[in-house]
Amino acid sequence: MEAFIRSGRPHQIVTVNMDFIRLAREDPAFCAAVNGADLVVPDGVPVLWAARLLRRPLGERVTGVDLVEQGAALAAARGYRVFLLGAAPGVADAAAAALIRRYPGLCIAGTYAPPIGPFSAEENARMVAAVRAARPHLLFVAFGAPRQELWIRAHLDELEVPVCVGVGGTFNFLSGAIPRAPVWMRRAGLEWAHRLAQEPGRLWRRYLVHDLPVFLRLVGAGLMPLPGVQRWLLGAPAALAGTADHPLATTG
Repeated sequence: MEAFIRSGRPHQIVTVNMDFIRLAREDPAFCAAVNGADLVVPDGVPVLWAARLLRRPLGERVTGVDLVEQGAALAAARGYRVFLLGAAPGVADAAAAALIRRYPGLCIAGTYAPPIGPFSAEENARMVAAVRAARPHLLFVAFGAPRQELWIRAHLDELEVPVCVGVGGTFNFLSGAIPRAPVWMRRAGLEWAHRLAQEPGRLWRRYLVHDLPVFLRLVGAGLMPLPGVQRWLLGAPAALAGTADHPLATTG
């Protein structure tokens, strides 16, 4: 992140989980946003497993919480400014307060909670203006996927922020509104189970109906390494078929 900040140019970082892969298969605009990002990191143990089976190992998991924590630590040490955009009213403020307590000297340049629902052109303009006025070095956006990635991609140049990251529900975890999984569950790759137990009504369909079949297809492609079989199992778009710009492996 510091190299991006020092460059002074706007950059987008995307954290890819299994749901991102599903969404990228269904939405060409979202696929383009992921593959067009300056840095893509794996957020989810199933992604790491699938990448290993596809013979494209990706290292370690990096979550939205990890990136915000790392960014806050860097900002506190170097005097960089941070902006938190998104989540329900009050949540970003609570997350900002928690980060300031954890990282003394951290400068939160601003927070902004947009209204629920589709953003009007006027609301988009207000958000961009608020961010530009604060002149942050790091912008963390919590709209949820694919909205946050598409919004960052659409406004990246006019925001003029060196590091922009979509972080989903991270502000809820940082603020304490939703408890995060114990460390042992995270290390065991079971954070998804903890989240499912916390929010079954919201997440059961996403995890078990939408994302599980995608994971199984990736596993099948890994176990059947013939290129033709992989293309059939993975399907369109081409970026998910083991090419150089595979969203599981894109790094800029």
